[in-house]
Amino acid sequence: MNESFSKLRTFGSMIPILWRISGTALVVLIALTLAQAFVPIAQLAITSKLVEEAAMLFQGNNGDGMRGVYLLVGLQLALLVSGVLIGAVFKYTQQLFNQRAKLYFDELLSTKVNRLPLSYFDNHLNYDRLQRTSFSMQMQGIGIIFTVLTMIQNLITVVGYMVVLAQFHWLLSLGMLLLVVPMLGSYLYESKALFKLIIRQTPDERMSSFISNLLKSREGAKEIRVFGMASYLIAKWKRIALRNMDRLLSLERKTIGITYGVQMLTVMLLSVMLLFALHTGANGGLAIGQYVALAQALFSSQSLVQGLAQGYSNIHQGLLHANEMLSFIELPEESGGKGDQPFPSPIKQGITVEQLTFHYDGAPNPALNGISFAIRAGETIAIVGDNGAGKSTLAKCLLGLYKPDKGRVAVDGVEYENIEPEGLRNRMSAIFQDFVQFPFPVWENIGLGGIDELGNRDKLRRSSEEANTASFIHKLPQGWDTVLGIQFDGGHELSYGQWQRIALNRAFYREFELIVLDEPTASLDPMTEAAIFENLMKLTSGKTAVFITHRLGSCRFADRILVLKDGCLAEEGNHDELMERNGEYAAMFRKQAGWYTKEWEEQALGV
Repeated sequence: MNESFSKLRTFGSMIPILWRISGTALVVLIALTLAQAFVPIAQLAITSKLVEEAAMLFQGNNGDGMRGVYLLVGLQLALLVSGVLIGAVFKYTQQLFNQRAKLYFDELLSTKVNRLPLSYFDNHLNYDRLQRTSFSMQMQGIGIIFTVLTMIQNLITVVGYMVVLAQFHWLLSLGMLLLVVPMLGSYLYESKALFKLIIRQTPDERMSSFISNLLKSREGAKEIRVFGMASYLIAKWKRIALRNMDRLLSLERKTIGITYGVQMLTVMLLSVMLLFALHTGANGGLAIGQYVALAQALFSSQSLVQGLAQGYSNIHQGLLHANEMLSFIELPEESGGKGDQPFPSPIKQGITVEQLTFHYDGAPNPALNGISFAIRAGETIAIVGDNGAGKSTLAKCLLGLYKPDKGRVAVDGVEYENIEPEGLRNRMSAIFQDFVQFPFPVWENIGLGGIDELGNRDKLRRSSEEANTASFIHKLPQGWDTVLGIQFDGGHELSYGQWQRIALNRAFYREFELIVLDEPTASLDPMTEAAIFENLMKLTSGKTAVFITHRLGSCRFADRILVLKDGCLAEEGNHDELMERNGEYAAMFRKQAGWYTKEWEEQALGV
């Protein structure tokens, strides 16, 4: 009972969504479905009458001659033409609805994903759920309405056939109804088992898709060839694909056995009903036209009853997918959306971090553990530490991308939680290690940093001069209109260092109060790195800047350095202060400096 109520509730939740997609198309589809349902019933009645007229005509007992036959043939032709026309209009309307539904669900999914907390993407189970939701939205969620319409059409037609069968004998109608139960049971079993299999196989499907795409990608081609990975990866992909195939075929063998048994039962029952009709006709209880109509009704009803059972099974499976989709849509979004205070602009006091703690789902220890510090307005801060120390996590908390488990982050005394979300985003900028390489023209690649002034060519040119990207932009085949990357026709590839400079330019293009740069110069040569940091000082003049780096030589540019270790703040101060303290920072700096000294080289060579 609870399961049935849950299905009805899910279907009820889908109706407003389907109406928003295209209410007009939905009404047209329902009207055409009803029209299509009555066409076979009318054809059956005309066929029965036409056979009777033909039999009388052949025996010379038809006093009206061909007049009645012409009328019946004309009616049947009109029905056939109407059926073809209705089918054509239905197909076009269905295609229209499908395309609008795909557009609607794609937009809905993209919008929802970008409103979820960033931490949602730190759990592998959520990737499984996201893939299932994407499949449900694109396939099952849309298909429910057409399955329901087909079932309504078949149900009306079956009822009409049942009336025809009942006119001959009530046992014939009862026999057709009895066919529904075993068919429905077999199809329901198959749909439930298939849905469980889809959930079970999602991780393997994702891994299989990942390896398959990697083998065909430009990004993976270099390492795959250098290390000779192709055969190994293909074998790994094949093992997963075969395992998925075996599970699917195993389910198919089970369902085929059940389906075969049900179909044999159906054929036997149908044969008994035909023999009963023949026996009745042999005893004078049926005319030839009535027998033809009866046989047609039996065979058609059998097919339609099977379609009804399968349709109900498809609806059951579709509602399971729809429930998955609706559950995803109802996931809680970023909780920072309740703030209504404006972002303090310009920042006058600074940013305060108090007892900041953040823990990733499933991780044994917190990534950040009780960190406290303050950043003065206009101060440039460097964050350093070993891999896994919590640097990037701290950066995301400063940007408001992660909500801390404990503690708070505030700007000029106003907690992030209380700031209007759009205002918080608009006054911050960032570049991350895994920045996006958009296959767009240069002006769009950079202009995306400030959507409101996306096409402002004068500002774009000034920004490129300041960010030191103009030097290579002018050399590109179409200058600012050059499409970057080679994924699309006419694209031009950049070096990774040039891509990173484009990403830096994008980060500096917007009007910001706080900028966070996570390894901004990781792929740049030392000369370019020095130039970038000199520009950084100019571009962030009067602004608050935080940058994460592994090259400790760059930290000389910073007003203050924060040293993280195991998620805790180990020490802070400027370069000279930390060197004098001879702690974590000094040890890391001397180790890096050794790479550039003759003494280290001699020590390494054992001289």
